[in-house]
Amino acid sequence: MRRVPAPVVPACALVAGTVSAVAPGTAVAHWSYLVAFTAFVALAWVRWRGLRGPARSGYAFIVAALSVWLAGDLLFDALTWVTDDGLGDVSPSDLLWVSGYPLLAAGLVRLTQLRAPGRLREGLLDGLAMATVVAWLFWQFIILPAAENERLSLPVVVGAFYPFGDVLLFTALAILVLAPGTKRGPTLYLVGALALTLIGDVGISTMPELFPNLSLDLQLDRLDGLLLVANSLLVAAVAHPEADRIGDRVPAEQRLHPARVVFLGVALLVLPTVAGLRHYDTTLSRVSLLVSVVLLTSLILVRFVLVVREQERIRAVLAHQAEHDQLTGLANRPALLSRLELALSETPGGNPYGPVLFYLDLNGFKQVNDRFGHAAGDFVLVEFARRLEAVLRPGDVAARLGGDEFVVLASDVHDEHDAEAMATRLRSLASDPVRRGKDLYPIGVSVGMAAAGQHHEPDALLAAADAKMFHEKHLTRV
Repeated sequence: MRRVPAPVVPACALVAGTVSAVAPGTAVAHWSYLVAFTAFVALAWVRWRGLRGPARSGYAFIVAALSVWLAGDLLFDALTWVTDDGLGDVSPSDLLWVSGYPLLAAGLVRLTQLRAPGRLREGLLDGLAMATVVAWLFWQFIILPAAENERLSLPVVVGAFYPFGDVLLFTALAILVLAPGTKRGPTLYLVGALALTLIGDVGISTMPELFPNLSLDLQLDRLDGLLLVANSLLVAAVAHPEADRIGDRVPAEQRLHPARVVFLGVALLVLPTVAGLRHYDTTLSRVSLLVSVVLLTSLILVRFVLVVREQERIRAVLAHQAEHDQLTGLANRPALLSRLELALSETPGGNPYGPVLFYLDLNGFKQVNDRFGHAAGDFVLVEFARRLEAVLRPGDVAARLGGDEFVVLASDVHDEHDAEAMATRLRSLASDPVRRGKDLYPIGVSVGMAAAGQHHEPDALLAAADAKMFHEKHLTRV
């Protein structure tokens, strides 16, 4: 079966929706909408069955949402035909229509979660902050005005579900936009679908107030075409050639996305601005404003705390990387020189012989690299660093200068006898070969030492220990 190109779906929806806009309330417009919607849902199921990979689960929720919306339309037509338009303000179809919102939101969040696992926290908080403002606006301008002159009833409760369903979709839209990853391909169709759905639902809620002279049925029929195009964009996302790749993981973004700044700025600006321009005479309106302010402030504070903690974590990582060797985790040359200068400045009067610097160079390391490869060489360096750290005493510092050269700075060494004992322990670290699975890497180590009592400058101490190490290595080759 030949695949239907994704752009064809919204193009067909635009044609069918135009009929509803031009001739609302006619049988041609109604059947044009219904046939097109049914064909789109059938296409979505066919395309979904051919998808592979984890993204399939996310699209399952989206196709299910389209299906329950279509089922609601068909049920409404059937009940209208049976009851001769005596359904009243609430029908069983409302249950299906409302249930589509959480299904669609769940599918969008699932797709976003797949491509940015563990990285949705910031986007979720930003989306919830903006959704708080949107929910409050819906509450103040749509739900409360419609319900303030009526008693609490089933139509009032059911009518409130639709705006909050839109808030749920807005939250999903915000998470999708703010999450890492490309906004092209199927993602672009999803964003367009959500935007049109929100516009259509807001239009359904506000048109009776904006156009009171028009028939309510005609107003709603004119918006059927817009919602049909929105639903067709969801189908186009499923039918897109790269639909199953929308869940591919993407690398973490290091820069702040401009949309995040815009979302948070709007969230912080709209609520206090609108609140300052309106009068709140009822207790319910005041309570809703207070709850919204507290919730928005809490979300912004949590977001701020997370940013600060992330900055602290990054600074700690950078500080550790600046002072440690990336392969072995030992101190690097700058950190060693800094500790050596500090140790030399504290020496006078306390320990006339120490501290002592031990310069270590592995024997046979080049042969391991040449025979077994650099991965084996890295393994040897890491294992030797582990052995080195295991014999250090409190106050000792081990560093890797580069290649297979290591240095130990021992402060608690009082005479040459202690220094020789320490050198013997360091030589014994290479007495056993390094084992990696079934492979054995025989190595040795040459050790040279120099005491601060004989060399008072860091560079001179390091050079003296290096020269003695080289002398010992030369003797082992003879």
